[in-house]
Amino acid sequence: MKSFIPLLIITTTLFASTQRDDIIAQMHSYKQSQIDKISSIKAQELNTVKQNRFYYTNIAKASSAYYKNYLSKRWGKDNVKLSNKTRFTQYSKDMDSRESIDFKNGLLTIEMISDKKQNIDTKKFNQTLLKISKETISDAISKDPVSQLEQKYLVKKDITKPYVISKKSHYLNGLFKQKTITKKDIKQKQVILPNGKKKFITYVDVPMVPNYLQKRALKYKGFVLQKSKEYNLTPSFVFAIIQTESYFNPLAKSNIPAYGLMQIVPTTAGVDAYYALTKRKRILSPNYLYNEHNNITIGTKYIQIIREQYLKGVKNEKSLAYCTAVSYNAGIGSLIYSLTGSKKKRKLAIYKINTMSPEELYHHLRTSKRLTNEARNYVKSISEKSKKYIAWDSEV
Repeated sequence: MKSFIPLLIITTTLFASTQRDDIIAQMHSYKQSQIDKISSIKAQELNTVKQNRFYYTNIAKASSAYYKNYLSKRWGKDNVKLSNKTRFTQYSKDMDSRESIDFKNGLLTIEMISDKKQNIDTKKFNQTLLKISKETISDAISKDPVSQLEQKYLVKKDITKPYVISKKSHYLNGLFKQKTITKKDIKQKQVILPNGKKKFITYVDVPMVPNYLQKRALKYKGFVLQKSKEYNLTPSFVFAIIQTESYFNPLAKSNIPAYGLMQIVPTTAGVDAYYALTKRKRILSPNYLYNEHNNITIGTKYIQIIREQYLKGVKNEKSLAYCTAVSYNAGIGSLIYSLTGSKKKRKLAIYKINTMSPEELYHHLRTSKRLTNEARNYVKSISEKSKKYIAWDSEV
C-alpha cells in the first residue's frame, strides 16, 4: 500500500502536467489562429484598398464629367459651375437655379436660368438667401448633383460604406453682409447654348462679412487646438493648411479627388491616417470627409505621420515645418526626390536637410525644378498664412 501511494502521486502529477501542457498548447494554437485571422483580415483589407483605389478615382471623375457635359447643354459651356476646392455649388431639382458659395473671395452668387428675359421678384432671391443661411452640410450635399451621383456608385460598388452627415451644423450662418436683396442688386446676362439656343441668367452677388475668414477659423478653433495638442502640432500650421487647401470650405472637392477642409485624398493620406487611428485599412467616403471633425482628425493625424515617421530625424523645427508643408501637398517622395534625385533615399534626404540652414532649405524648396510649381508655392503659402494664426499657438 505504501508503494502504491507514491506511484499514485507520480501518476497524478504526470497527468496534471500533461493536461497543463495540453491546455498551454491549445492556448498557443488559439492565439496563433487569432493572429493568422487578424493577418488574413488585414491582408484582405489591404488588397481591397489597392483594388478600390482605381475605381474610386474613376467614379469621382466620371461623375464630374457627366454633369459638366449635362450642364454645358443647359447653362452654356462657359457657365458650367461645379464644386471645387474653394467653391461649393448646389442646384435645384430641375437644375434651373443654383447657388455658389465662394469661400476664397467671400461671395455668394444666386442664379436662375430661363428661355426669356424675366423680371424676377426680389422676394424669390431673398427667400433663397434665407434658406442658405439656415442650410446644413447635409442639406447642401443633397443639392450637389455630382456628390449624389458619386456617393451612389461608391456605395453601390461597395467601395465605401454609407455615412450619414449630421443635420445640426448651420455652416453658413452669420456669414452674409447683405440682409435684404433689392431690385438694383439683380443683374442679367445672355448665354448661348451648344445648340445655338439663347438663354438668360438672372443673378445676384451677395458678399460675405469682411472678417468672414476669421469667423470661419474661429468656428474650428477649439477642435484644431484639441487635435494639435493631441498630436503635438503647431495650431498656426494646421490653420494655414486649412486656409490654403479650402479657405475653410467644409465641402471642398478637388479633381484628384480630395475632400473637405484639409483636402484629404481618401485613397492615400486618408488610408494612412485612418489606419494609424484604428489599425484598420479603409477608403473613406466623401461624406465621412465632409464631416468637419472627421476631416480635421484625419488631416492632423496625417501631419503627425509626416513629421514623426516620414521626416523622423529632422532636427530644426523650422526646417521640419517647411518639409512637412511640401510633403503634405506633393507627397514625401517628391520632397526626397527634390533633395536626392531619387524617391527612395530618405536617410540621405534627412541628412541633407540637417546640413542646410532653414533659410537655405526654404530657398531650395522654392526654386527646385524637381518640385511642381504648386509645391514650390505651397511652402510659401503655408509660411505666410501661418503668421495670421500664430497668436493661437500659445493656447495649446
